[in-house]
Amino acid sequence: MKVHITNLYGQSQASVAQIAQNLSASVAKGLGFYEIGVYSYPVDTDSDSELSKRIDGMIAAVGWGDVVIFQSPTWNSTEFDDFFVNKVKAYPDLKVVIFVHDIIPLMFKSNEYLIDKTIATYNKADAIILPSRKMEAELRRWGLTTKKVIIQHMWDHPTQSLYSRPQFKKEVIFAGNPSRFTFVNDWRYDLPLRLYSSETPEGENLNIIPEGWRNDAELIQEMPQKGGFGLVWSQISDVDYYEWNISYKLSSYLAAGMPVIVQDTLSNAKIIQDNHLGLVVKDLEEAQARIADMTPEVYDQMVESVRKFRELVIDGYFTKKVLIDSVHAVMTEHAYD
Repeated sequence: MKVHITNLYGQSQASVAQIAQNLSASVAKGLGFYEIGVYSYPVDTDSDSELSKRIDGMIAAVGWGDVVIFQSPTWNSTEFDDFFVNKVKAYPDLKVVIFVHDIIPLMFKSNEYLIDKTIATYNKADAIILPSRKMEAELRRWGLTTKKVIIQHMWDHPTQSLYSRPQFKKEVIFAGNPSRFTFVNDWRYDLPLRLYSSETPEGENLNIIPEGWRNDAELIQEMPQKGGFGLVWSQISDVDYYEWNISYKLSSYLAAGMPVIVQDTLSNAKIIQDNHLGLVVKDLEEAQARIADMTPEVYDQMVESVRKFRELVIDGYFTKKVLIDSVHAVMTEHAYD
């Protein structure tokens, strides 16, 4: 038996979708899994016959009795993803695990009409990796029937950057564009917001320190020098989806050693709370009040907790766990938790 994992290519090097798939595939290859390269291209230029031949080339190394972990979506189209799953399911005794990163019909209201097709593809899997139990509950509501579900809980964020202990400062760091995370345009709290973005926020009298854009390596190295807290907060337009999914931004802060501020509705807020990795708050007003009253000693305790926890994130242990658990799930009879 061989275990294979799909891996996305052809998108921008800054694409979080591609970064996440490349990360998962890299960890998988370290476990001895084989890669199936999937390239981002205009699928609608292919006839069914051409598409079939293209996928045959991708899965040439797949054999009977193997396990294929399909990272979803490929961003090529819902039809492509379903076609791919059908092709590998045709192999005798082959097991398919669908590793869900994003769900396009739930991300964008305009694509909700695709949800039935997406769920139909998920239901062909022998096991499915989902970001959270909240996401599982939502998909069950739409008709998900796959019994074996493995929960990811957290993104990893491997880095070669040396650890630097963050400084205690009563300020918040946020990496993201105001056009997408529009709460930034109303930041008039006493608590300063240090903003890493290529965009300039709109609005007057904002308590924002603009830092410009940094690449991932620069950001992880620079944030501890600035100190304070990393902020994970939802976009106003997709609050529900942000609560079901898991944030790649969260693991970026933790990889940098930064205590975080998250909303109490975030899918993995309990991990933050139970491991003392930062503040779990109802709203930004509560965050401001708690930081205003914070002492250096309390901050240092959180920093120490993050320092220990970050080893899991930077060494890929969350990804290793879900990949290994998924193989166990499809090779045994009972449904894994």
